[in-house]
Formats: sequence, C-alpha cells, structure tokens
Amino acid sequence: MFLQWLLAVTGVACIFKLARLLRALWWRPLQIYKCLRAQGVKGPPFFPIVGNQPELVRLLAEAGSKPMKPSSNEIVPHILPHYTKWSKIYGETLIYTFGSEVRLTTTNPELIKEILGNKLGHFPKVPGTPAIRDLFGDGLSMSNGQKWAHQRRILNSGFHVDKLKGMVGKIAELATKMCNDWEERIVKANDSNGIEIEVLKEYQNLTADVIAHTAFGINYEAGKTVFKLQYHQVQMAEEGGKSIRFPGQSLLPTSTNLYRQKIKKVIEKNLHQIVKKRLLSESQNHAQHNDLLGIMISAYKGQMQGNPKNMRMSIQDIVDECKTFFSSGHETTASLLTWTTMLLSLHPDWQERVRAEVINICGSKQPSSDMLNELRLVGMVLNEALRLYPVVPVLTRCTDRDMKLGKLVIPKGTVLSLLVVVLMHSKQQWGNDADDFNPERFSESIASASSHPLAFIPFSIGPRNCIGRGYALTETKVVLCKLLQRFTFELSSTYVHAPSQSGIIKPKHGMQIVVKPF
Repeated sequence: MFLQWLLAVTGVACIFKLARLLRALWWRPLQIYKCLRAQGVKGPPFFPIVGNQPELVRLLAEAGSKPMKPSSNEIVPHILPHYTKWSKIYGETLIYTFGSEVRLTTTNPELIKEILGNKLGHFPKVPGTPAIRDLFGDGLSMSNGQKWAHQRRILNSGFHVDKLKGMVGKIAELATKMCNDWEERIVKANDSNGIEIEVLKEYQNLTADVIAHTAFGINYEAGKTVFKLQYHQVQMAEEGGKSIRFPGQSLLPTSTNLYRQKIKKVIEKNLHQIVKKRLLSESQNHAQHNDLLGIMISAYKGQMQGNPKNMRMSIQDIVDECKTFFSSGHETTASLLTWTTMLLSLHPDWQERVRAEVINICGSKQPSSDMLNELRLVGMVLNEALRLYPVVPVLTRCTDRDMKLGKLVIPKGTVLSLLVVVLMHSKQQWGNDADDFNPERFSESIASASSHPLAFIPFSIGPRNCIGRGYALTETKVVLCKLLQRFTFELSSTYVHAPSQSGIIKPKHGMQIVVKPF
C-alpha cells in the first residue's frame, strides 16, 4: 500500500514538473508570440522549444564562411544575416523565437530611447546563459534593481574625470613600452617595407596591462591567468549562444559543463588572492589606494565617503566586479583600437591628417589630458570607427511585467533585442554613404551628424549607459597618439576581412597590419 502511494505521489510530481516545463518551453512563449502578432508585429513562424534558432544558426554559418572585401564596412548582413533576411519580409521591428525566448527586435530610435531611458527598472538586463554568468558574475553589467543601483553608486567615483586624468601618464608609459617593442622588431627585421604585426593580440595584451595597472594596482603577469581563462569563457559563451538550451542543462555533468566550472573556480581563486593581497597590503602599510579596487575595498571596510552603512560591498561582490572589469575593461578598448587602426590603414589621407594634428598638439611628448581634449580630428575618427564597428552591436533587455512600449503592449518575459549596429548603419539616419568611412559627418556635433539625435549610441544611453566610456576613449586616444607619433600603417595583404560577433565585434582571423617607422 505504501509503495503504491509513493508511486502515485511520484507520478503526480513528475506530471506537475512536466506541465511546468511545457508551460515554460511552449505554452508561455506561444502566448507572448500570439499577443505581439495580434498587435501587428510580424516575424517568422513560431516553432515550439527550438524556435527559429536552427535557421538563425544556419544563416550565421553561411555568412561567416564568406569573407568581405577589406574596403567594405557593410557588416550588418555579415554579423546579423537573420535580421537582414527577416526585416525585408516582416519589417524593421519584428519578432522571432530563440529556443523558448520570444525576441522583439527593433532599430526604432524612439523605442530604443524609451527602453534604455526607463528609470524604474522595468526593462532589466536579460539573466544570460550560465557561461555569461560565469564570465561576469553578478557584477555591474549583469545585476538589476537595487543591487545594480548600489554598485553603480560605489563604482562611479572610480571613473570620475579627475581619476581619468591621473591615468594618462601610466597609459602613455605602457603604450610607449609596446611601441619600443615594435621598433626593436622592425630594426631586427631590417626591412624598409616594415613588418607585419597582428595588432589585435598586441592591443589585447596592452589594454589588459593597462586595466591591471590602473584599476587593480597589479601588472599583466599577476592577472594573466584570469585574462587567458576569460578568453575561453568568451568562446564558450559564444558557442552556448548558438545551441538550444533546456532547463537544468547547465547542471548536467557533461565535459563542457565540468570544464566551465573548473575555469570558474580557478578565476575566482585568482581574484580572491588579488583582493586578499591588497587587503593585507593596506593593513600592513596603513594606506588606502585610490584605484577601482581600492574604492571597492573601502566599501568593503565601510569607509566610503558619504553614508558608510549603505555603501558596503562583500568580498564576493568585489570578485564579481573584478570579473566584469578584467574582461570588458580591456576587450572593448582593444576592439576599438583594432578597427580604428584598420580604417586609418585603408584611408591614408585621414591617417596623415590625424597624425599632423597629434604632432601639432603633442609634438613628440607624452600626451597630457589637456592635449587629448584638443584632438578634434582624433575624436571625429573614433566616433566614425565606433559607428561603423560598434563595440557592442546589440543591447538586450527583457520585461519584468506587461509593459507599454510606444503603441505596443509587451508581455512579461519578452526579450527586447536593440540592434545598435543596424541603427548606426541606417541610410535613413546617416544618408546613402552610411557604410562609408567619413569622419567629417561628426565635424559639427554628434547630435547633428544624423537625422535622429539618438542614432549614435555606441555606449548605450540612460541610467545603464557604459560606466567605462570615458576610460575607453581616454585610453584609445593616448595609444593612438603614441602610435601615430612613431609609425605609419598599411593593411596587410594577408588580412581576411571577417567581422564576427562574440558579445563584441572583433576580426575573426585577427588584424594583420604592416607597420613602418614614421
């Protein structure tokens, strides 16, 4: 009798769990899809569980197998081939299903403004895959609500303009070190035609060294293990984003999951050691550091300026923020430097104009923060590079309740995919030369460069705009100054133009540049 009762209870529990699973994977996505279709939003047909993911993956594979012309900046069909195809059929704002997620995709600047500008937190960040959460933890880029607001208040002071001014000297010093290495390699090669350098890797190493020194008070070697393992995490996140996910899948003891968990543990161990070493140093020397890690440790100790009761962080909070800034704090700047170098290589007239400005203002000296503010042409070139190759091409949000958006009612649980890269390549917003490199479009102001003042948002907008915007632009300007003072660039004949998206836009096969002394 007991056995029969146990089997009955187990059977009911299994049926209940199966019903919940079917609701999450099929019934709820179908209701969201129907609700949006009823309001006139179109998209490819609904398929339960797998959604439109198989076609999306196929289109991405096809696009990735065909390199572009090096002179072409028409990257949207290459990195978002599914949107390019579907938008011609269903319109610029459309819906599709990615596994069990229903995604509302838009390039409408007014809708994007409404979503990103919301101050009530009703369009939170998407939770992300397990691999994404491993990479960023519960840091600033992934948290929501009160925790995000709390973290942002603490970290804001680490990116104050005065802090950025104080970093310029160290950035210039590390950039000079890289330039000296390049010069030694050129001399050793003894080739008047210059040497080929894979600049993406060089810039990744440089920007990793910069973030290590300026934000954490260590050198690249001390954080090398973390940087290298995070590259593996990025690759796993990219692969995971293309595969169909099921509830509980990340908990299965597969080789991929076991390797992912192993990497996570090693990274956390290394970051805990860095934090504990700083705590010990401050305790022994009775001194506080003023870099980003120092600010977080002050919050941990309850010694933040303001209200110490509310400005607190735990050790795990600090480790999660370290994950975020170790990764995004250098990869984004390396990407911007890479694409800017390519564009200047393809446009020698602009390379010479920008070099002339740098030499006129900085001479052969180390650039200062005041000099950086005078570099008008450099700013125009960087804006155009960010427009053509935005570091983060797609921003995602979701709805935590039924929300009004424009004329639409968006059901709870809808994922909102904001195609920044499409908006910044739109001929409607930028004219018929939208895919051309033309920094002159920014000669007056950013707001007047396009038809809509919010058509240029490489660092997002609203409360969750990129906290590191000033840091990235300052670092990029300093490095460009040092490079232009000493070298000229040409695109190597071995370079294969294949922009790929793995969270940020990077050249799939690296960036080979021929470097010559100036």
